[in-house]
Amino acid sequence: MTWPFLAGGGDMARLIAAFDWERTALGPIAGWPDHVRHATALMLRSRTPIVMLWGEPGVMIYNDAYGVFAGTRHPQLLGSNVREGWPEVADFNDHVMRVGLAGGTLHYEDQELVLHRHGRAESAWLNLDYSPLLDDAGQPAGVMAIVVETTGKVQAERRVSGERARLSMLFEQAPSFMAVLAGPEHRFEIVNPAYQRLIGDRDVIGRRVVDALPDAAAQGYVGLLDAVYATGRAYTAQAALFVVESSDGQSREHFLDFVYQPIRDEQGAVTHIFVEGVDVTARVRGEQRGAALAGLSERLREVGASPADIGFASAQMLGMMLTASRAGYCTVDHDTETVRIERDWRLAGFDSLAGERRFGDYGRLAEPLKRDEVVVIADVREHELTHGHREAFGAMRVRSLVNVPVLEQGRLVALLFVHDEQPRVWTADDVALIREVAHRTRVAVERARSQAVALDREERLLRSDRRKDEFLATLAHELRNPLAPIRNAVHLLGVADREGRFAPLRELLERQVNHMVRLVDDLLEVSRISRGLITLRDEPVSLNTIVDAAVESSRPLIDREQHRLTLRFDGPPPWVRGDPVRLTQLLVNLLNNAARYTDPGGHIEVHIARAPDDTDDANDTGDAIVTVTDTGIGIAPEQLPQLFELFSQLDRSHSRSQGGLGIGLSLSQTLARLHGGQLSASSAGLGHGSRFELRLPEIEAPAASAAAATLDDEPLTARLLLVDDNRDAADTTAELLRLMGAEVAVAYDGASALGTVTEWRPDAILLDIGMPEMDGHEVARRLRDMSATIGRPRLIALTGWGQEQDRERTREAGFDDHMVKPVDIDALRVTLMTARRSSRNGTGE
Repeated sequence: MTWPFLAGGGDMARLIAAFDWERTALGPIAGWPDHVRHATALMLRSRTPIVMLWGEPGVMIYNDAYGVFAGTRHPQLLGSNVREGWPEVADFNDHVMRVGLAGGTLHYEDQELVLHRHGRAESAWLNLDYSPLLDDAGQPAGVMAIVVETTGKVQAERRVSGERARLSMLFEQAPSFMAVLAGPEHRFEIVNPAYQRLIGDRDVIGRRVVDALPDAAAQGYVGLLDAVYATGRAYTAQAALFVVESSDGQSREHFLDFVYQPIRDEQGAVTHIFVEGVDVTARVRGEQRGAALAGLSERLREVGASPADIGFASAQMLGMMLTASRAGYCTVDHDTETVRIERDWRLAGFDSLAGERRFGDYGRLAEPLKRDEVVVIADVREHELTHGHREAFGAMRVRSLVNVPVLEQGRLVALLFVHDEQPRVWTADDVALIREVAHRTRVAVERARSQAVALDREERLLRSDRRKDEFLATLAHELRNPLAPIRNAVHLLGVADREGRFAPLRELLERQVNHMVRLVDDLLEVSRISRGLITLRDEPVSLNTIVDAAVESSRPLIDREQHRLTLRFDGPPPWVRGDPVRLTQLLVNLLNNAARYTDPGGHIEVHIARAPDDTDDANDTGDAIVTVTDTGIGIAPEQLPQLFELFSQLDRSHSRSQGGLGIGLSLSQTLARLHGGQLSASSAGLGHGSRFELRLPEIEAPAASAAAATLDDEPLTARLLLVDDNRDAADTTAELLRLMGAEVAVAYDGASALGTVTEWRPDAILLDIGMPEMDGHEVARRLRDMSATIGRPRLIALTGWGQEQDRERTREAGFDDHMVKPVDIDALRVTLMTARRSSRNGTGE
């Protein structure tokens, strides 16, 4: 049967007509009252999603548009009760029904509801209007809901909001300074923290540039903004000077790279100007000071041999560069604490300070200068070092100062000073410049004096060699001391690890400690190394050992660059004669070069092979060959001939170039030649990788033999006294000696040792030299003086000092042996066993 009120109602009209309404609270369609039929007719003809909820159960009748909104819930929703049809929002709809049937209305905008419209839970945002449906008596009989989905709009707004938040965060955190200026008056609309710092944290938001930054207006920057706004053309500047008046009344210069970029509206009219730039003051100052220092060096070479003229030239450049009021270079009498100024630079109207003056007349300035500390004072009236000397500085018209000391052999010999008549905050760059000028001035003065007196120059170069030797000896001593307990700990680890679980770790530690010891030894040969007189060890070495050690050293760099490393051996690894440390250094240079000049994720291959002998000599086994190949940037043909020259480098403009002095390959080739070998390079050209080949004379592999025990099987049954103020070294050495079978007493200073020796009566005493209060030499002399009481135990010096003069001093003090830290435990055992046997022979055993 067709119903006139459903005519023209679309698909939903046919579904409503066919639905069995008798099983709902509305009853058969034939019995529907007029108000239900009229409301249904109106709803069906609307293109807006509408649903009617009839009676307290909320029986659902809806139009085609609502069916689309309902998704897979349609058409099952038709005729269902709303709380059951949408169970996931039953509470929400229960509230709707109670309000609507009570005659109330509800309105929601962008209401979020979680609905199951497509077989899964999903958030939907809706504009909802609920109003009561009235019966013929004017009473609420149901609720009509108009549903407009706004999910797309809300999500778009949230995306835009998120983008704005991210852009705002980037704006706030950007290292460059940024600002947005609105309108032709250039009112500050937005500024980021970097811009705030540039302008001295002034309150500028909403204000015109001309009002908020009058200093910028006075320097012509507002005129530039006017031109950008009027023409619509961006303005770019590099290293532009911008002077900012700070809150303390001082002017500070900034150099800026910046752009004024016009912002246009949809019609193309300029509405805003975006300001963005970076403060390049440090770079410009560095360039200026670099040029000034270069000019100073040239002038110092032209000045001649007069130290006074050299000092004045430096003071003049420095005073003008720093816009100071006075500067000068003076010599210092360390003993009398007086300074002598030959000639100073000063502004017009300032008196010269030439002559001799005492430090004491101007406070306690000498104390830090003697400690090689730069004195930087912003205001002499407030600093503790110049307290009480206000009148003295006032007479010189000095309010702030910087004093840079020049020391020789720990003694203050000269001073470079800069004065300002106003309080001044000296920057780190200011102080660095003054220090550099002081250094260059001292060098120039010394050069002038050396040219005048050649003999004095030679003698000074000889106090210099001694200082270098003393420095290297001291450095070696200080490095050896911490290596001693480390080596002891490695041996203890080997003794404790009976099952050999930590053998690889112990071998690694032992190898690295031995490497460090060798490097310490090289410190003492630095002068010979500089003349090409490198001392190489000559011992059989397996290239397998060399490759493993080199890979271990280079592995962090290779892994950091995410390279794949392949090791390929053609047969058993060949043996060569040479220095394992230097050969490892050579191969490390090649691996590091390959890693640095290969883009991340590349491939490096190390190939070990042998070339057969092509001579008739039966004793010649040919060459061992190590090849390092990479997939890196390659080498241009024109670069190959100079590749191994000192200071030669690959193209610095390439992205993989990482600087350096260009000595690695030259040193590697020198080491190869010193081992009787040759290092060569080849490449198919740029972008095709590189190949380095090391050829070394091969030798026969040493005959295999059972590893001899490093220690004599005979226990070390001796009474020993160990004396060392380094408790780590003393305790670990003592533990090793006890494991050998010795009885060991430990003392941590000389006085305790002298008190212990009478009761302990040791067979041998192991004695550190560099102890406080009473050093090892003094302890040894006193022990020899006690020989009538304690006899003559063997005295063994354990020390980080290892030069010949150090050994001579221990012999003079009465020592029998001199062993250098970190001591080799096997050598120590041999020495102690020899001492024990000598003692037994002396007593008739």
